[in-house]
Amino acid sequence: MSNARLPSSLFFVLALMGAWQCAYYAPRLPEVLGSHFTANGAVNGWQSKSAFFGVELVIVVLATVVGFGIPRIIAALPVSLINLPNKEFWFSSERRDETLSYMRASAAWFGCALLAFLLFVMELAFRANLQTPPRFDNGAFLPALLAFIGFDTIVLLRMILHFSNTQKG
Repeated sequence: MSNARLPSSLFFVLALMGAWQCAYYAPRLPEVLGSHFTANGAVNGWQSKSAFFGVELVIVVLATVVGFGIPRIIAALPVSLINLPNKEFWFSSERRDETLSYMRASAAWFGCALLAFLLFVMELAFRANLQTPPRFDNGAFLPALLAFIGFDTIVLLRMILHFSNTQKG
């Protein structure tokens, strides 16, 4: 998982999909959209179309910061401010580059999962707003949420196991 090229490329494709999603739905949606939904899919919050699309932009920016900004911040921090098991081992001069590469790749995969999940939720919200009355598909949302949590749990456990073991490197 030390190479961030694949998740970086995937993230770029996902961001393009988000742009396409906006371009596709913008002319098809009403000026006021259901933006919050109850457990049974009914609307209980509304937003203007421009605010709704602003939220999608914020989602892409948030996923970018999580997936690519945070690893850069960690790389710039003094080791004393980093909370990592065996950090003296992992940030020694001979392992620092490998450690940061692993963190970049892990964060990039997390960013991809986050962006894919959030774009899927936005897709469900867009589709809900094409109906009258708007109705959110919680039947599709729940498996997507569980897949997101499962994927991120695996990424997190891999990181914990990787950095708990000082025999690697």
